Amino acid sequence: MVNIEHLYDLEYVLGRFSYKMEEYIKEEVIIDCTFSTDIMNLAAILMADRYNKVIQKNIFPIDINKSRFNSQKNCDLLKLQYYFNHNSFQLMNELLDNTYKMKNSRINLYRQLARDYSNWDNFNYESITNRHYNLDFPEYSEEFLNNYRGLQKIINVNDKRHFPYQIADMINNAKRRYVEGKYNDAIMRLYRTMDIIAHAELLTKYGINKSNVDIDKLSKLGIKRKYVTKIENQHRNRTTSKEIEINLTEGYFLLYRLNNRIGRYYYKNIELFTRLNRIRNKSILNHGKASLSADDYNEYETVTLEVANMFSPAINRYMAELKFPRFKIDDDKKYFL
Repeated sequence: MVNIEHLYDLEYVLGRFSYKMEEYIKEEVIIDCTFSTDIMNLAAILMADRYNKVIQKNIFPIDINKSRFNSQKNCDLLKLQYYFNHNSFQLMNELLDNTYKMKNSRINLYRQLARDYSNWDNFNYESITNRHYNLDFPEYSEEFLNNYRGLQKIINVNDKRHFPYQIADMINNAKRRYVEGKYNDAIMRLYRTMDIIAHAELLTKYGINKSNVDIDKLSKLGIKRKYVTKIENQHRNRTTSKEIEINLTEGYFLLYRLNNRIGRYYYKNIELFTRLNRIRNKSILNHGKASLSADDYNEYETVTLEVANMFSPAINRYMAELKFPRFKIDDDKKYFL
């Protein structure tokens, strides 16, 4: 008799089985898993394979080669879900391409899942299919359905909540890069978030397109001529293009001159934002030489979230809706890698 306390801990179950199998290593042993759980089934198959024993279920002997293949599929499924939880979509594709040459609905599902969420993770929104994963994974229906609905708002530039969802998605992306230890990438995405907020605030409240500023409109909005001239001169110093495009700092400068709440907040904390932008400029991803740190990210994220909440008080809810689903598995690497 072997007492097994942790029925859902595969490594523990294997250890208990192995201990008993060693005791009867020279005996004829038949492993019966007629009334066992999925974990116990898998453990029994692995033990039968390791010790070259007979396994049976429902009284009839089981083909050990077939059982081994099925147990491999179960392990691969856990690996695929583990990779998905860690945004390792390329590893999902590699596992599928190298192990499963044939096609079936389950393999195609995970292949499509990896492709769609890889495109999402890289902002290739238009390449994402219209598949309803909430129907494929009923247990995670709410998470996938929230993702689907939120994605439609990001894609549709005419949706009134397009910008809040785009901002929420950019912050989520920054968080994923942070968890991966890619602090330079993460901070670049926070910088982009701040840029989108300035663009969205100018466009939705004042009709100012940050990528093509109408100088006459600035004057009509009460911006003093000396500030308009300053913006024109800064643009000419950068490019010969006739369309006047302003950068992040100039966007918040305009908001400040328009007595906008977000603009006032930015300039109230101008020293902080200037320092944070200098940190971003030092990044090796922005022609600098520095590798940024977790502390750099955390400081930048704090103020970015404050500004995002000023733009849309529901930003945290949108971020939750756009958060990638996670499969409910034991995320210990030693089980799945």
